[in-house]
Amino acid sequence: MKPTLLILFSLLIFDLFGQSIDTEISKLINTGNENQLLKESSKYIQNEYYFQANKIVDKLLEKNNTSSNYNYRKGFLLTKINNQFQEAIPYFEKAKEHVSLNFDMFSANEKNAPLELYYYLATCYHKQNELEKAKEFYTKFIKLAKDKSELKELSKLKLLQCDNASSLSNSNETLKIKNMGKTINSEFPEYTPVISLDGTSLYFTARKKWKKNEQTIDPSSNLPFEDIYVSYMNIDSSWTKPEKLPFCLPNRNEATVAISSDERQLFLYQDTTGNGDIYSTEINSKRKNKLEIVSINGLNTEFWETHCVFSQDKNLLFFTSDRPGGFGGRDLYFMRKISPTEWSKPENMGPNINSKYDEDAPFLSSDSKTLYYASNGPKSIGGFDILISEYENGTWGLSKNIGKPINSTNDEIYYTTTFDGSRGFFTSDRPNGAGEKDIYELRNSSIPVKNTILFEGHIKTVDNSTLPNDLVLELDFKCDGCEDIEKNQKIYPRLRDGLIYFGLKPNKTYEMSYTKDDGSKDLFGESITTPSTNSSEKIVRDFIYDPKTKTIKLIKNTAKDSITEIKEVVVSTFKNLEFLHYFEYNKNKITTRRGDLKKFLKQIIEQLDNGRKNVTVNIYSSASNVPTKAYESNEELTKMRAENLKYDLIAFFEENQAYKGRVNIVITSAIVDGPPYDADADKQEKYTPYQFVGLKTE
Repeated sequence: MKPTLLILFSLLIFDLFGQSIDTEISKLINTGNENQLLKESSKYIQNEYYFQANKIVDKLLEKNNTSSNYNYRKGFLLTKINNQFQEAIPYFEKAKEHVSLNFDMFSANEKNAPLELYYYLATCYHKQNELEKAKEFYTKFIKLAKDKSELKELSKLKLLQCDNASSLSNSNETLKIKNMGKTINSEFPEYTPVISLDGTSLYFTARKKWKKNEQTIDPSSNLPFEDIYVSYMNIDSSWTKPEKLPFCLPNRNEATVAISSDERQLFLYQDTTGNGDIYSTEINSKRKNKLEIVSINGLNTEFWETHCVFSQDKNLLFFTSDRPGGFGGRDLYFMRKISPTEWSKPENMGPNINSKYDEDAPFLSSDSKTLYYASNGPKSIGGFDILISEYENGTWGLSKNIGKPINSTNDEIYYTTTFDGSRGFFTSDRPNGAGEKDIYELRNSSIPVKNTILFEGHIKTVDNSTLPNDLVLELDFKCDGCEDIEKNQKIYPRLRDGLIYFGLKPNKTYEMSYTKDDGSKDLFGESITTPSTNSSEKIVRDFIYDPKTKTIKLIKNTAKDSITEIKEVVVSTFKNLEFLHYFEYNKNKITTRRGDLKKFLKQIIEQLDNGRKNVTVNIYSSASNVPTKAYESNEELTKMRAENLKYDLIAFFEENQAYKGRVNIVITSAIVDGPPYDADADKQEKYTPYQFVGLKTE
């Protein structure tokens, strides 16, 4: 949202006297004559109070439903209120019977529609992907409009976009796109999704009504102001009910921009300073309600800064601004960190990226080599489209349209992905959504970033208490020829679950040490040399933190992508125990706190209490051949089942001093098994026997 001085003043007046305005409009509708109704509707349209103008125009249509003037107004207002382009077409079609080149907006004698009708009708057909009809009316408007008309140039651009739409093919036939459904989307607008690197936290903006009537309503749309929500993925891949973040105020716009890799710092847009600026806030901390303008010199100005993204190592910054000196409209700029406290001056990204129209919403891949952004310029097929540029030989290449079916003749913007790029999220106002804008998810195994090495760490406390805020992993990047700014990083675990998630560079050596920000000595350290790879690799580490002794213990170093470990066999006279659990489709986790698993663990404890010195618990997991929608592959699903159970068992026994170090947890196998899939996933009796996790002691 970019308020002008007029709109800000209008909002203030509306906030103070909103009920009076509603009362006046109701009185006007009930008692006003046609001339009064016409003039007042014109005033409201000029001031962008579209919702109020629409009420008056409905009354005008009651008086004369054949008027081209009134039908045009109704169609125009529908395009402005929740983007009702399809609903606007019948009104425009009726209005085009009488079009005047000398339209008088305030005259009671004006029964014709203005020439601009052709432009807006073309836009409606364009949005509906009826390209030939769209081109017909764009062409008609261009032929009749005066050269000074701004819409004439836009019509020429949109004609080009129609041609793009006709010629652009699908980028990937295997790409799957789905609306995120009623948990995330509603009848209100939802947009600007920001996904965490591991894909389990989704932050987004919405204009929903609060439970209590505490909000100020935007008079032009009759919607609340923007708020930020978060939803978390459940273990069955469903999403939790979104929670509004506590810093949101009822009369202020706050919109999502980006999230740090540790999910401790949220970047957001706010329009209370400049013409709109980038702010940040600490989440999951004591200061979580405090918003601060980002103080990087050169980022925020008196002009409009709408969006930004940092590279994963936090040394590059890309952002959007409409400051003077660009190519036109909003442009993308970048900055480079040159010291711990200093950034380079902003640089325009140039004609390979920017056009004389609008570029917005940059997003950078985890390897910092692919830039995604949105543009409504000559490479679009309609409205905003998602474009892509690759970084090669020290420069960003000429951008190209990412293609269908991601892009459509509607708006697609705010693209964001998980670390490996296999899951993406974006905003679109395409037809058949739940509201004016919805959030969509895409999945594609061919998109993921290559040549990346993921470090995935898990830290939990012995007593299941919350991790301290100041626990940190410090990286010393050993790199010949690298600048000092590249060598040292601090990575904090995610406070809600202890996840540490970040990328490493191939063929490099890292000295890693866990410490605390209070100056404590290193709690744990290790050196990791990454492989030289042409594919994606993962290094996994599991840790237990003892808050009393302030020590960290590494739990059985896990090989990069292997889930097979060497077993330590313990000879025992005690009876060996067995446990088996069958999973429903795509489920991957069970709890140690209840059910048969709790009974199984109780039997192990009884043996340990009765003299068994040590016990090895072997894990066997399986997934069927039914294709998974929640994971990259069935191999990933069976692996996840084994690893989840392993970690929970370790935590279960390590939190009790009496059993600490006496139970060895080993993943023996994680397989995909069973009959070939025959498009019959509903036959549970066929596939369920191959969807399990089993335990055996020895």
